[in-house]
Amino acid sequence: MPPRYRLARTWPLHHPAGDYSERVETAERLISRLRPVLAAAVDPQDPQPPGEPILLHAEVLHQMCTADGLMELLDWSRQGLGADPLACMWLGSLRWYRLITGSYPEHAPQPPARPLDQALTQLSRQGGFTARTGSGMTSLRGLSQGQMAYPSAPAQPESTDSAVLLRAVPIGLVPYIDAPMRRSWVRQAVALTHGHPELTQRAEELADLVHRLAGGPPAEALPESAAQQQAVLSAGLDDDVAAILDRQLRAAAGAAPAAASAHTEASAPAPDSPRAEAPASASASAQFSASSSEDTPISGAPLGGSESTGELRTIYDVIEELAQDWEEVTRAR
Repeated sequence: MPPRYRLARTWPLHHPAGDYSERVETAERLISRLRPVLAAAVDPQDPQPPGEPILLHAEVLHQMCTADGLMELLDWSRQGLGADPLACMWLGSLRWYRLITGSYPEHAPQPPARPLDQALTQLSRQGGFTARTGSGMTSLRGLSQGQMAYPSAPAQPESTDSAVLLRAVPIGLVPYIDAPMRRSWVRQAVALTHGHPELTQRAEELADLVHRLAGGPPAEALPESAAQQQAVLSAGLDDDVAAILDRQLRAAAGAAPAAASAHTEASAPAPDSPRAEAPASASASAQFSASSSEDTPISGAPLGGSESTGELRTIYDVIEELAQDWEEVTRAR
């Protein structure tokens, strides 16, 4: 059954077909930009030594788990069942908490495993990535009580740790919803771990900015107005989070992060490799994880590799398959 911790249906009844107000072209752009946007968050700023795990900010992983929670919501809707967006995002955050700490909060429910958290756990154990020490601590504290927080009673209303802004990014990429609903979902996502009014407002504005950029035609650079808004929203961010957000906004606009080209060359498959025939993605970042049907796990198999073979895959493969699932549940039929 879909998660219903508070209310019944808050997702449009007409999804995923028919008379939604956004143009189909805009919705298609939003859907397709999830892949490069998530990939931009994990692009290393400096050249990565061969064999070394990618060092990720914990909130980047939290962002991915939030996107997966949103996808669970979309999937229930596609099946004609109502689900609570807040509950779906909370369960995604609990899966992230377990990924970082090794266990769920003491008094929290234990949500069923999903392919994403299975893949990330497996990849972490295989040395594919490691979370940056000390990152994500505010969110971990906010979730540690094991109770779902609400916008009316946020987890940490005094916290101004702005790394939570990263969780607004995938909400800005959800198609079919109007601005008031998008902002409502952002408020819910922030309240799960934080809740300061000024921080919540910044997160709402960021989701709107991502939505505008991703819904427009590809651009080589951010429009001047968007760059100015980015500067305001990034005020007070630590350097790592500001750099992540910069790459993601550029990817949302359809331009690859600056570091993507060099990484693409280093990661490109051999010409005779099955993966060499993979279709091009919306940006260079997405090409890291493009895979042929021979690489794609069978239905129900965990993302990120085969447990039976012990195959080590990359964080980009996990993102690629998450994006494929996102496209499957969001595209109109």
